[in-house]
Amino acid sequence: MSPTRIAIATIVCLFSASQTWSQERFSDHRTRLLLDAEVGSETALGYELPSSAFGPSMEIPVGNRLEFQTRALYSPDRKAITGDGQSLMVSGSAIAFATQRLGLIASLEHVSLWTSQFDKSSWLPSAGVVVRNDYFGAGRLYLTYVFPTGCVWATVANPCKLQSNRLQGFEFSQDIRSPSHIRWGFTGGLYHFCDQANPNAPQAGRRCHWAPTALVTLRFEFHLGRWLTSAHSGSDGSDNF
Repeated sequence: MSPTRIAIATIVCLFSASQTWSQERFSDHRTRLLLDAEVGSETALGYELPSSAFGPSMEIPVGNRLEFQTRALYSPDRKAITGDGQSLMVSGSAIAFATQRLGLIASLEHVSLWTSQFDKSSWLPSAGVVVRNDYFGAGRLYLTYVFPTGCVWATVANPCKLQSNRLQGFEFSQDIRSPSHIRWGFTGGLYHFCDQANPNAPQAGRRCHWAPTALVTLRFEFHLGRWLTSAHSGSDGSDNF
């Protein structure tokens, strides 16, 4: 079974199971500003230890069923192949909650990488599910699949001077609020990507790999009120975000 079919089957199963989950708790519908930091390992993607990043993000609930998220992360991580480098990631997401517990998420991420030998940027679209849970306290579990983009082989219309790695794979993230202004959690992924080759010689092929990643996260949360929301008044102050 292909990774795309596995992702679709997972979403369908979680959506079906959600119909029996309890919905007794209201969720937090305040606009939330967060300062994020993460540290861990992404050596399988070609970065030196440790991997780290920091930056702001925002969560904007709209009514009871919709939420928008924006995020920016700067990383001073060094590429192993060049011994230097830095990157910037910006993303936007939309979540539609089918029930109080289960939502569907679609995201678009842009990553820019600068090193002494080359510069590179890529778009990373993804989609999946968001599950409100309380395994460790009020929290969310994100399960998404990243889709590959970018050129591989040179054509007359597209020179493709720097090949896309065609990064794709599964990502998961557990975000936990404890106490009300601090979040912690962990995130990871299992990706498939390909090395650089000669874009003018497709017959030579290219070498591809599987790459696991793992990071721990810490987020400081600031509540900005109920901008653009029409939530039930009973939801204010809830830890179930």
